[in-house]
Amino acid sequence: MNVDAWFDFSDQVVVVNGCGGIGREIVRGFADRGAHVIAADVDGTRAGSVAREAGSATGVQIDNRDGAAVEQLIAETAQQHGKIDVLVNTAAVYVRVPALELTEADFDRSMGINVKGTWLFCQSAGRRMVERGSGRIINYTSNAGARGSALQLAYNASKAAVISLTKTLAVEWARSGVTVNAVAPGPTDTELMAPAFSDPAAISGFADRIPQGELTPPDASVGPVLFLASSQARWITGHTLFADGGMSAT
Repeated sequence: MNVDAWFDFSDQVVVVNGCGGIGREIVRGFADRGAHVIAADVDGTRAGSVAREAGSATGVQIDNRDGAAVEQLIAETAQQHGKIDVLVNTAAVYVRVPALELTEADFDRSMGINVKGTWLFCQSAGRRMVERGSGRIINYTSNAGARGSALQLAYNASKAAVISLTKTLAVEWARSGVTVNAVAPGPTDTELMAPAFSDPAAISGFADRIPQGELTPPDASVGPVLFLASSQARWITGHTLFADGGMSAT
């Protein structure tokens, strides 16, 4: 059995929506294994930098809440490369504030980027995948989407919605050759989580609640994503894979 072939993505086209700490690692992971990656991010400078670091990648600036822009990007990618094999949605925002102080604007922004943006990319890429009869979609959620935690109502609600979105699309597209799964990391030391990690005591507090005793590193879910994108995961769909150091088990 040639295990190396499981993670050979040569000649595959991968779109990554979001190039922050986790997204950067995902772009590198696929590029290192032969894929051509479209690295899309609202920050065009960051997208370009991530693409250059990865090598076999193209950086694109996009607001994932803009349906017309998402459709244009996916259409141009499919036309240029003839297909889209894998879509990974990592783009997200995180607001840490008591529920009674959460503003309508912050709630709308959280749902817009974390949920609507994920759906728009899924719909546009999924349309091509369903027509072609094959494709892999991996959405990033969080263990916060399956558990209660104070000070992050908008984030938790949005990540719960991503889990539901993932299951629904998996069921709808199950007979089309397209799988839709999610990966749920725990608290991860990235720029996104800076509001929560500004106090060293907060970092210790998070780590104490994780059975493995430390924050999730940004590259912790690269392996799970590559597996879910591989041919070996053909029979896995509608699943949320928790890569959170055992936090979701508590």
